[in-house]
Amino acid sequence: MSIRRETSSGPSELERMLAERGLPSKVESRAGLAVLVVDRATMEALADPEVRRSTLALAREHGFTHVAVELRDDGAR
Repeated sequence: MSIRRETSSGPSELERMLAERGLPSKVESRAGLAVLVVDRATMEALADPEVRRSTLALAREHGFTHVAVELRDDGAR
């Protein structure tokens, strides 16, 4: 049984809209949770409270109730 949420606009639409706002990310859908997998620059942009609020509002428009952010492991250490 899949836990991925299927919405009419789907994660790819949310990914596109986030990228248009300068927040490139991969969106993993888990029921009502959108997990944004981002690079360091996007993580830093999300430190701004207004950017976080608008990102959550956009995710809600796409059927999600919550957003989590995960830093992509680029392998650089």
